Amino acid sequence: MNTPVFQADRRRALSAASLLAGLAAAGAAAAQMPGTPGAAAVAKPLQGKAAIVTGARNNQGRAYAVALAKLGADLVLHFHRNETKDQNDETVRLVREQGVRVASVVGDMAEAGVAKAVFDAAQSSFGKIDIVVNTVGVIVKKPFAQLTEADYTRSERANVKSLFHLFQQSAQRLADNGRLIHIGTSLTAGTAPGYALYAGTKAPCEEFTRIVAREVGKRGITVNTVAPGPLDNPFFHAAETPESAKFAANLSVAGRLGKESDTTPLVTFLAQPESQWVTGQTLWANGGYLTR
Repeated sequence: MNTPVFQADRRRALSAASLLAGLAAAGAAAAQMPGTPGAAAVAKPLQGKAAIVTGARNNQGRAYAVALAKLGADLVLHFHRNETKDQNDETVRLVREQGVRVASVVGDMAEAGVAKAVFDAAQSSFGKIDIVVNTVGVIVKKPFAQLTEADYTRSERANVKSLFHLFQQSAQRLADNGRLIHIGTSLTAGTAPGYALYAGTKAPCEEFTRIVAREVGKRGITVNTVAPGPLDNPFFHAAETPESAKFAANLSVAGRLGKESDTTPLVTFLAQPESQWVTGQTLWANGGYLTR
């Protein structure tokens, strides 16, 4: 109904919206003007924060580490094996280019001592731990009838045991108002032949997320899982053929595989203070590949 009252309310709403838009534009301009009060805080919202990124040598881990560094966070980078040190060194270089401090720890996060060493490194280097982003995982893709006990053991260590150690260290040692962000998978929302072991051993992260979020929430800590769909990187392609990769790409609404740049904005949002009201969630980031 176009009553006079409605029109007046609409004018007031538009006026308020215009004011908010003007304030946002002014804030953006201030962020770009050196010497403007508050500019540094807007441009580097994680300045003074200390973050851990596991599995940081390449792919998602590298993308999230660099993104957090751009926002001002100091970083401890974890990688699994000395054989991949050259890849981790490249991540270190990219992070240092952002003008932040960085340290590295190598080892298997399924070992309690390694997980402790990663968190020790953050506390000894930076005095605290504000953000943890966990990307550790492994894919074993086979029909269930062909899986071996060795396949199970490898998957359980990477996808569950390492997760247990990381969540426990985080619950004990994250600073108040900290952030724990785990990278899960959209395959827990649907079925894909050959992925039973991968999806099955990634599924516990969603329960860990819900319950740990409740346990640590009184301290202002948030705990969330980001569940990407298939990403166009070596981790995905190592388990696929060109034909199966093309099939997976066509399942998204855009008809393509995802990229780290598609999931990074969600991770960086969850790492910042503004995400305080989002906790205990599994957040799907898959271009409509799977929904639930």
